[in-house]
Amino acid sequence: MAGSRTTPEPGNLLERWDQRGLAIACVVAVGASAAAALFGLPAAWQMPFLFSALYAILRTLVPLTESRRELAGLRTEVEKLRADFDQVNSSRIEHYPDATAFYQAEIDYLRNRRPSHMDAWYMRLETPDDFSASTPAFSEYFQAVLDWTHNGGSVRRLFCLGSSRGYAGWTAQHREETHHLRSYSIREVTWPIKADLMSMAIMDTSAVFLAFTVGDRVQGMRIEDSEAAAYFKSYFDRHWENAREVPRAPAR
Repeated sequence: MAGSRTTPEPGNLLERWDQRGLAIACVVAVGASAAAALFGLPAAWQMPFLFSALYAILRTLVPLTESRRELAGLRTEVEKLRADFDQVNSSRIEHYPDATAFYQAEIDYLRNRRPSHMDAWYMRLETPDDFSASTPAFSEYFQAVLDWTHNGGSVRRLFCLGSSRGYAGWTAQHREETHHLRSYSIREVTWPIKADLMSMAIMDTSAVFLAFTVGDRVQGMRIEDSEAAAYFKSYFDRHWENAREVPRAPAR
């Protein structure tokens, strides 16, 4: 707009006054040194002027104000690059050497991270009761999931009917015992293979816990990655859609 005046930035204004002050200091230092030499003043009187001249020369060679501004800009760029790097490399994988470490990690995740939904896949030859008897860590985790559901969590749990003779009525009994948990859904599939399959738990769409049985030892891992969790969820959804519903027992 015609006639408008641009307000100078504070940094530029201070820098101009700084430069003018240095120029004046140089002129004063040169004049004072010449006067001291002309009138034979002691050297001690010349020292302040010499220091002023030295500072003016260094200040001219090393633009401190501009350097501070460049360093501030560089710091901002570094912080932005760090944030972008963290976003790109957000995936995290953690390994657990035994059942105790694995199931405790799942319990801690439920209690501390507080996801809203979990899809769980139990694929073992033994019923959960039989497996709990041999693996106390799993028993604590199994109960922790029920407690978490009671406190507002949502669960879809898929059970594989293995070769255990007691498996036929286990899911019906479990449905009976959990009929009060309205956000706890279970289904079953028949997969008569003579080996434990991979079990998993998908926490929202942010983390996946995978359990592997090698001999009589359980090992596991956690993958914290939204894209990986989405892959596992799609895989789970397909099996869930083709599994048999376990009906709820009538409320008493």
